[in-house]
This record gives sequence, structure tokens and C-alpha cells, in this order.
Amino acid sequence: MLSFAEGEITKLRREFKLVLEEKTAAALGTRLSLELEGHLPPPTRIVSVYFDRPGGPLAARALLTPEDCLKVRTKEYSPDRGADGEARVVLEVKRERHGLTQKRRVWVPRSDLGRVLHGGASLLPLIAGGSLSPVLAVTYTRHVYQSSRAWRVTVDRDIRYHRIAPEQALSQLALSVERLEPAQWVEPRVVVEVKHLGHELPEWLASLNPGGAPAYSKFAEGMAKVHAFAADGVAGG
Repeated sequence: MLSFAEGEITKLRREFKLVLEEKTAAALGTRLSLELEGHLPPPTRIVSVYFDRPGGPLAARALLTPEDCLKVRTKEYSPDRGADGEARVVLEVKRERHGLTQKRRVWVPRSDLGRVLHGGASLLPLIAGGSLSPVLAVTYTRHVYQSSRAWRVTVDRDIRYHRIAPEQALSQLALSVERLEPAQWVEPRVVVEVKHLGHELPEWLASLNPGGAPAYSKFAEGMAKVHAFAADGVAGG
């Protein structure tokens, strides 16, 4: 069985993104299922929380230079098939630079998240300093299509953007869409990411690559929609 979350394709990869209407996304899903011999992967509900420093320098960078940016976030999966009954989150530092994506990830018990974010994560030195605060929560339903270790396609639907308070983001209770404030914005489209290790993709899949800068960033989109954040700072409440 392939490891979706912890393989080499997660640590260092190339990727491109598509933003599709539902009908087009459904047709793509049908084609992807053929790669899995007709199997439709079960969906996973994901809650992601993005963190930033005072003044929002990471959000500004994601908006101004999406091809060269840094994101710090947590993710929680439902179901979390590797949790062994313990509430946990994966803490990620994701660097995107000119089409190449690098991730560093560490799983931590939810009860340790506050300590880790304030200087205890030796595996993630980029977050050292303790000045990060939660600024945005994003929830979505994801299907993962992967028949090879060389490439993976994720399809995200029902993307919702929420405000998030520090005490909620760092609490010992697992986050779910039901525990969050009502969404400030719901994305009506479907976001598709094609992630690969630089190997040759199937021709039909490679032909979908639009080229250029990333087509969609949940972090940038959410900060703009929820906080009216612009590249030069917060423009509204």
C-alpha cells in the first residue's frame, strides 16, 4: 500500500494546480479512477490552520510572489488512519520556489502543539522564535489518486474559509468544521493539484499543466476573503 502522506513525493516535488468547475472535475476524477482500475478513493475531511507572524509577512509573500513563498500550517485528517486513538496534528513548513515544492512535516500530539510552535520543534527550525499565531482555518474534502510513487493527484471540494482564535487552534480538542465559526467564504470550484517527482507524467495528465505561477493558494485566497488582506497589508477587518 502506498504511503500518501509520508513518501518522497511529499518531501520534495514539482506540482501544478488547476481550478475547475464541478462538471470538469468529475470528468477528470473518472479518468483518474481508470488509473486505479476503476477504484474511487474514499474522501478525507481536512482541517488546516495557517500561521503567520505579526504584520502578516508570510501572507503578503503568498499574495505577492506565489511562486516563491513559505507557509506554516497544521493539518488534521478525518478519518486519521494512523492516529491510534490519540488526537494529533501534522505540523508543516512548506516552501514553494519556482515550481519546486519542499515540505518538512512532524506529527505531534495535539496537547503538545502550543509548546512545539513556541520553540520545541527541532525538526522544523524554520518556525523557531515563537512569534507565530494562527490567522486562518481552511476545511475541505479531499480525494487522493495515486497508483505510482512518482506522482499523485489530489482533488479538493467544499473548500471553506474560517476565522480562528488562538485558544481554539491550540486547544487540546481536535478541530472539525462543526467546531469552527461559520465559514466567511465557500469556494464554489474544485481545486486539483498534480504532484510529481520530475518523472514523466502520463501524456494526458501532463497536457493539463497550465504553466506559470500557481493557479490557486488556499492561504492567499483565505487571507484575502476572510481578512481582506492585500500584498501590502490588511485592508479591512
